[in-house]
Amino acid sequence: MVKVALEAWLSGIELSLDQKILAQICLALAEDFDAKANTSTAAELRKTYLELKRSIGDTDSADPLDALLKR
Repeated sequence: MVKVALEAWLSGIELSLDQKILAQICLALAEDFDAKANTSTAAELRKTYLELKRSIGDTDSADPLDALLKR
């Protein structure tokens, strides 16, 4: 679910090499989160996703992963 959403978001973005690496890390974390739903994975995914957003200049303050970390 999360991985599919990230893939859809990433499909329309031109990425540099560093950004592609961050994107692959995001996708791996999303796949792990989809399989196990660990909050520690969600926290790492959120951190990596926000770093990727910053690196591409996305200034939208929306954080879709925030809800995953609230219990």
